[in-house]
Amino acid sequence: MQSQLASTKATVLDMLAVNQVVKAKVEQDCNRVRSLTMACIEDGAANAIALDELRAERAVLKHKTMALSDLLAVFRSA
Repeated sequence: MQSQLASTKATVLDMLAVNQVVKAKVEQDCNRVRSLTMACIEDGAANAIALDELRAERAVLKHKTMALSDLLAVFRSA
């Protein structure tokens, strides 16, 4: 799982290398997801809380990705 997260992070950051602001925000999101994932794996009693936070973060990232995709489509069509 760690290698998959690292690979995905590297791919996304490579695509965003031209925009440092967006790149920094994506890196923050990736770090937050990684820490929540590690909390889910490591914590026994608090696993449910970390899992709920991870699900919420996933929903936020899904909406951010859809918005970014729509924005890129607009720029490409212009």
